[in-house]
Amino acid sequence: MKKTLLILTVLLAAGADSSLADTVELRNGRVIHGKVIGKFPDSGPVTITFTGGGSLTLDPDRILRVRRDTRCDFRVPPGKPGTEKPRNVQESAGKKPGASPKKPAEKKKPVKEAEESAEPGGAPVDPKLEAEIRRYVSELSRQRSQNRVRAEAALKRLGPVTLPYLEKAVRHPFALTRRAIIRIVAESGGPGGEKLLRAALKDEDSWVRKLAREALGR
Repeated sequence: MKKTLLILTVLLAAGADSSLADTVELRNGRVIHGKVIGKFPDSGPVTITFTGGGSLTLDPDRILRVRRDTRCDFRVPPGKPGTEKPRNVQESAGKKPGASPKKPAEKKKPVKEAEESAEPGGAPVDPKLEAEIRRYVSELSRQRSQNRVRAEAALKRLGPVTLPYLEKAVRHPFALTRRAIIRIVAESGGPGGEKLLRAALKDEDSWVRKLAREALGR
């Protein structure tokens, strides 16, 4: 019985001593509990040893003050201040901590129905129709003749509304593409068609020039 009481007394004494440590307060607000080796700040770099093992060396410029043999609550994780930061105004108003303020809602820009008109002063082109025209114009530059023939036929059926889009592709490096465009313009007509045909008279491809002359001669 006496032996048991003696062991308990030793353990309680050790527990009481373990709650005493040096408290190191850093300039950034962190607090570290451990045993400071040497005198601060005369000893240069400060080394802190910990009860569980390990050590940490700090530059004296980072340390605000050292309190020797202070009673510490080791349940607080090392390096974190023991006091809770005061809540800001947003938290007291019921907002979640760390939540960023909501950005003002941006005004949505009106959807542009079409970038171009079928004719100068004409009505805007429907977005679905515009996408269809652009796809067919792109098909005119394909290597497979089947794709070009199908696209040329579709653009001829659509008529003058295709002219603004064909005008952008009339300088395509593929001669077969330029020939198809001249054939479409010749059949579609429209105020912008004649201007495009006259420009094609200076094309480097003889067939493009021939098709443009025939279309203008009608």
